[in-house]
Amino acid sequence: GTSGCQLNCVACGQICPTAAIRPLSLDEKLGRGVYAASGPIRMGTAFVDRNRCLPWAMDRPCIVCQENCPLSPKAIYVEDVFRAVRAGVMAVQPVDGSSLEVPEAALALLPPAHVLSSGDYFVAKSGAAGEERRRIVDQAGTRLSLSEDFPWQTPLEPGATIAIQVRLQRPQVDLQRCIGCGVCEHECPVSGLRAIRVTAENETRTRKHGLAL
Repeated sequence: GTSGCQLNCVACGQICPTAAIRPLSLDEKLGRGVYAASGPIRMGTAFVDRNRCLPWAMDRPCIVCQENCPLSPKAIYVEDVFRAVRAGVMAVQPVDGSSLEVPEAALALLPPAHVLSSGDYFVAKSGAAGEERRRIVDQAGTRLSLSEDFPWQTPLEPGATIAIQVRLQRPQVDLQRCIGCGVCEHECPVSGLRAIRVTAENETRTRKHGLAL
């Protein structure tokens, strides 16, 4: 089908009318039991296209491929990175310990309120204790409200410079675990040419496609 090769399904080999796909057991497919030494059947390997992937190319949060990887442990993992958004470095006026006023001129280039309060955006400040971050929980006009879970170690001073940052979970593929099932490619929200794609590299049936790891 178009949803990728489902992990616990071997129906294709049973119903193929021309025997183009040989029958195999679920144990052989998953590399279990007597097949443990040879490992799972690999159809290829998924590669992240960093020029199209939302967290890599556009600083937009997305972990759809990692969430949908059917393996356990997953073949796709993420690395957390904090990046300042466009025009996100600015001088602000603190209102109280959990809210601050940003310059009105900065609002035009900042993400809209429902995005800033999505849970992936933070206010960061540098100090003697290093960089501190607090999650943005709401925006109303020029006022940002911050989570009270982790108060500032030292209060913000009037005119202090802060950075509005987005937390990105950038996907990485574990080539030792990926079996090339294609579920990640099918579920990728980037339309057209997907941002993660499966190729024949490392497939079980052809040694010349093996990756030197």
